[in-house]
Amino acid sequence: MAVLLPYMNFTDHESFNCILSYTLLSTAVLITSFLSFCRLRWLNKARVTDLTPPTTPTTAPTATQYYSWTWKLRTVSVEMVLNYLHFKSRVSPIIPSPEKTLLPNLSQNEQASLAYHPNSLPGGRWLQTPTGRIRVYEFGPEDGKRVLFVHGISTPSIVARDLLLNLAARGCRVMVFDLPGRGYSECCKVTPQDMRLYSALIMMVTTSSTAPGGFLPFNIIGYSLGGGITVSFASQFPHLVSSIAVVSSAGLLPYAFAPLGMKCSLIPWVPVWLADKLLTTKLKGEEESPVDSLLDGSIDTSTTSQEPVDVFSVIRWQNRHQKGFMSGYVSSMRNGPIFDRVEEWSEVGRLLKGNGFANPRWSEKKAAQMLVMYGEKDDITPPELLDRIRECVGEEYVKGVVVEGGGHEIVVYQWDRVFQEVIDFWEL
Repeated sequence: MAVLLPYMNFTDHESFNCILSYTLLSTAVLITSFLSFCRLRWLNKARVTDLTPPTTPTTAPTATQYYSWTWKLRTVSVEMVLNYLHFKSRVSPIIPSPEKTLLPNLSQNEQASLAYHPNSLPGGRWLQTPTGRIRVYEFGPEDGKRVLFVHGISTPSIVARDLLLNLAARGCRVMVFDLPGRGYSECCKVTPQDMRLYSALIMMVTTSSTAPGGFLPFNIIGYSLGGGITVSFASQFPHLVSSIAVVSSAGLLPYAFAPLGMKCSLIPWVPVWLADKLLTTKLKGEEESPVDSLLDGSIDTSTTSQEPVDVFSVIRWQNRHQKGFMSGYVSSMRNGPIFDRVEEWSEVGRLLKGNGFANPRWSEKKAAQMLVMYGEKDDITPPELLDRIRECVGEEYVKGVVVEGGGHEIVVYQWDRVFQEVIDFWEL
């Protein structure tokens, strides 16, 4: 069965895990049976009376010594297994962020020279949650349009710096936070990074707003994994969401077309370090420096007030100094809203059709819509996903935009096009 796995086409995550788990379990049963058979053969040669521990101190027979030794070894082994599985863990499950492991060792000038420093965006603060401290940024006019941005799986908040700063300059009250294990947010290694965690974090972050009148309801923008989080959250809490915009969004990626290595990494009992090796470097943003794409002249930087964010340097900094990144990244891949979330996207379509979101500007004369943007050359979340989104949500409820020449990082290198589409969509 294990030999045939690379040649089998699995259409869903559960069937692949089931077959592979069955294969490994069968192998473990065969090995255990063989060892038990060997032990029984040895016991048949020993005297039964020798296996009973003596009640008085005597010279122990050979069989008794074997019995005592194997029992102690078995007890130690069970203790080690329980500790490994964290049933008796004596350490905190919270993995500290660079706030505690890096910043105390650096001067202010050294912190400012980091690829991503804690003051990269204005309005930064720390939010204590049950799963660790979260880095939150909130800036812009206090009476402005509420906008929450959710970043992707491998890049922290700084990835959308130019887009968010310009939205704030346009009059929006912007909020963004680092997901657990990214940037300066801590990661809880025993908490699955699924929509239960992401929804709770969004609720905690938005209700901690310092703006008068609070932050609810809000408009939400999701990038990459953040797009899947955005749609899943909106399908569950429509009364908190005014409108939806997603950029290079996951959520409807077909699991059937995922590489075999990725499918193996999604199995829950595969160690995190091995799962990290099985995932492609392209997904983690480590394949090549994005600066190279600036050299071909296909990206217009004339409208930027500063150099675009060096995503490659940010990811290298994160891999080196964020100890929770590997755990958070793998957990998001296994549990996050990435593959085949058809029901949630279809629910958003039904809510748009019935004007179920907290948006007073939609009227009966104009159908409510969500904004969906993809890069023309995106090979991580290809623009063909637009067709699947239209099938789930409905053709008339999707405003689809394909950015010519853009890759997966259009929120970084074509941020001005994304910005223009967003302000047109919101009529700012």
